[in-house]
Amino acid sequence: MLYALSGISSYESERNTIPLRVDSYDYRAIFLFFACLVYAILGSPTPDRFGSVEIVLAVLLALSIGAGNIRDLFVKSAGHRFWKSAGQVFLLYGLSVPLLTGAIAGHGLGAILRDIAPFLCLFLPLFSLPVIRARPRYFRITLLGLILIGLFFSLRSLVMRFDISCSLDLWCANDELLYLENMPTVLFSCLFLIGSAITYAVRKISVGHVLVFSALVALAFIPLVAMIFTLQRASIGALVLYVACIYAYFFYKAPFKVFGALFLGILALYVVDISFNWVFASLWEKTRNVGLNMRMQEMAAVWEIVRKDPVTLIFGTGWGGHFNSPAVGGLSVNFTHNFFSSMLLKCGLIGVALCTAYIAGLLERLIRVIKKNPVFGLALAAPILIDLTLYASFKSLDFGLVLLMIPASLVYFRQFEST
Repeated sequence: MLYALSGISSYESERNTIPLRVDSYDYRAIFLFFACLVYAILGSPTPDRFGSVEIVLAVLLALSIGAGNIRDLFVKSAGHRFWKSAGQVFLLYGLSVPLLTGAIAGHGLGAILRDIAPFLCLFLPLFSLPVIRARPRYFRITLLGLILIGLFFSLRSLVMRFDISCSLDLWCANDELLYLENMPTVLFSCLFLIGSAITYAVRKISVGHVLVFSALVALAFIPLVAMIFTLQRASIGALVLYVACIYAYFFYKAPFKVFGALFLGILALYVVDISFNWVFASLWEKTRNVGLNMRMQEMAAVWEIVRKDPVTLIFGTGWGGHFNSPAVGGLSVNFTHNFFSSMLLKCGLIGVALCTAYIAGLLERLIRVIKKNPVFGLALAAPILIDLTLYASFKSLDFGLVLLMIPASLVYFRQFEST
C-alpha cells in the first residue's frame, strides 16, 4: 500500500538507498512501528489510568528513541533550526517549572502523569527524527503506522457506537470515553487516502489506476463514516475544503487530466450514496443546539483562574491542575479544548510563549511541506490546526506522531531531490 500513496518517491530511488547492514536505527524504526500498531488496536488516546497497554507503549517508544538520543537532547545544542531550539527549551521548562508547581500545589500523582505523558508526546519530532534522518526510507513505515491508527480508531469508534458484536471485548465493552473519532490520525488518514486517490486518477485513467483509486477511496470511507456519524463538524468541513483545494491544485498543474479524476470522484460519491441532505441537516441541528460548544467561555474561565495572582499568571497552576470547564457542563477537568489556553492554565504566560515558538517553528516547516507536496502537506495541516484550536486531541500520542511527520517528510523529500 505504501507505494500507492501519492507516489512520494519512485521505487528505483528508494531501492538504491537501502543499506545492506542492519543496525540500531533499523530496530528503533521497528519499535516505533509496533508502538503505532499496539496503540491502533488496543490503545486509548487519553487513558483514565496507566495499565498494561500504556506500559507496553512506553517501553516500545523508549526503545524506538534510544537512551543516547534522550541524553543528547539535554546536553547538546539543537542546531540551527529554530523549531528544534525552541522545542528543547520548552521541553526543559515543562519538565521543571510546571512539575514543581503542580507538586507544591498538591496535585495528585495520577493527574500529573496524565499531563506529562501527552506533553512528552509533543516532542516526538525531537525524539524520533534521528531515525528518519539516518534511514529516510522509514518515513514510509511511520506513515503507514499513522494511517493504520486512523483506520483502526475509526473501526473501533464505529464498533462501539453501533454495539457491533466482535471478539475483542476491549473494543465492544468499554465504559471509558475514548473519543477515537476526534483523533488527528483519523482525519489525516481520510484526507491523505482521498488525496492519494485523486493523484492516481490525475496521472492516468487505466484499469490499474482506477483499481488503486477505488481501493484508496474504500479505505478513506472508513474514517469518513466515523466522522459523519459522530458529527465532527470541523473535520467534515476540513474534508470538503481539502478536496476542493486538491482538485484546484491539479486543475492548475494538469487542467486536461483533472477531468478524468473529477469524473471518478463524482462516480465514487454516487456509489457510496452519502445523503448530503442528512449530513448537512444534522450538522446544522448540532450547531443550532450547541453553537461553538462554549469554547470562548472556556477560555474566559481559564483567564479568570490565572489572573488571580502574578505567580499563577506567569507560571500557571502546574501539571495536574483542574478547573471547572463551561465546555463540559461545569465539570472539573484537567484539559481545555484549545492548546494555547491549556498551556496558559498549566504553564502560565512563559509556557504560552515557549509553546508558541515551538509550534510556530513547526508550522513554518509545514508550509515548506505543503509547497513540496500539497496532497500530503494539506492532509497534515488540517488536523494540526483543528487540534490546536478546537479539539483537546493535542493531548494524545496521535498529535505527536502527526507533528513528527512535518520534519520527517522534509528529510525524506530532500533525499530524493538530491538523487
